[in-house]
Amino acid sequence: MNAEDKKKIEETFRNSVSSDELFDAFQAAIKFNLSDIDTFKILIANPALSPSEIKMFTEKLIKEKPRNAFDLLLWTGKVFESHPNYYNHMEDTVLIYERAIKHNPPAHEPLIKLLNLYNHEIDLPINSKILEIIDESIAEVNKKSEVFYSLAEHYRKCGDAEKKKKYFALAEKAVKSEN
Repeated sequence: MNAEDKKKIEETFRNSVSSDELFDAFQAAIKFNLSDIDTFKILIANPALSPSEIKMFTEKLIKEKPRNAFDLLLWTGKVFESHPNYYNHMEDTVLIYERAIKHNPPAHEPLIKLLNLYNHEIDLPINSKILEIIDESIAEVNKKSEVFYSLAEHYRKCGDAEKKKKYFALAEKAVKSEN
């Protein structure tokens, strides 16, 4: 793919409000074997796309570029978090981060992103799912200290001083073993 074709595709991903035009540019990028994942991230973040279109493009990209699945899933989760109807797609966002965890179990980022989704003001059913996923996944994480510090802060916000203290101590212990 030459630089001019890449630039044209990127401009379409960035500026188009037509789903058909975006899909055609996506097909061209795949056909030309565009390898720059950041260009595809522009497409996924295009505000003209509906949540179902964002998921569709992400799925197609994961099939085409499986080595970039983790990065694409983190990005898609981030896009869903900033979506105007975020609360309507909270379960989708949790599932996206859960898939990211499965693609890269040692990574701490998706666990922290999940914990940031927790709603401290309203007891939503998804809150317990978030904590369950973190609990099931933390054993494989390389930087446990990051997750433990986030959990300590989470429990501080919840007003649970005992769990805050527990996770802060685990974080301090983990820092020593990680260094």
